[in-house]
Amino acid sequence: MSAMLRFLPLSVALLLSAPSLAQPPAPAELARCTAIADPAERLACFDALAQPATPAPPAADPEPVKEPAAASVPAPEPTGVAPAAPPRQAVAPAPVDLDEQRYGIERFGAESLPPTAEQRTTPASIESRLKGEFTGWVEDTVFELENGQAWQCRKCRSVYHRAESPRVTIRRSFTGVYWLKVDGLNQQAKVHRIR
Repeated sequence: MSAMLRFLPLSVALLLSAPSLAQPPAPAELARCTAIADPAERLACFDALAQPATPAPPAADPEPVKEPAAASVPAPEPTGVAPAAPPRQAVAPAPVDLDEQRYGIERFGAESLPPTAEQRTTPASIESRLKGEFTGWVEDTVFELENGQAWQCRKCRSVYHRAESPRVTIRRSFTGVYWLKVDGLNQQAKVHRIR
């Protein structure tokens, strides 16, 4: 009991110095708690005194200041016709030539193998005409044909010959080399297709 009384002034001092209390407990209340014999009840009494007073409800937020309304612009009268949306342009994917793709995959790396039966049925030569004026060829000359193909010289010696849209024949040799011959010329150009 004497030990409890020794800590009583300290407890009272702590209660009085608590910043959360709005006002210190009255001396009569402290005396009432001190007079309780049961330690648990006495502690509960001091704890009740130490509880802060119920905080006041927060002040209501002030009404927001309403800005004066801007001068309203009258809406256009409905015409009954909705404005036309800009047309969407659909982009179609580029068509894929499945036969060409399949052929390319099947022949990948097989250039040195003997040709298949299907390849043997392809023509050994084609005929067309050159577009526009022809003046001969030099190394890297590109030949534009009327059928849409384009062929380029490979290691060609220079040749001069003038003609307007001459007929040409391109043939494939048994070794797989393509030769271009222009009507009226005895020389041939070793070519490869670029388009």
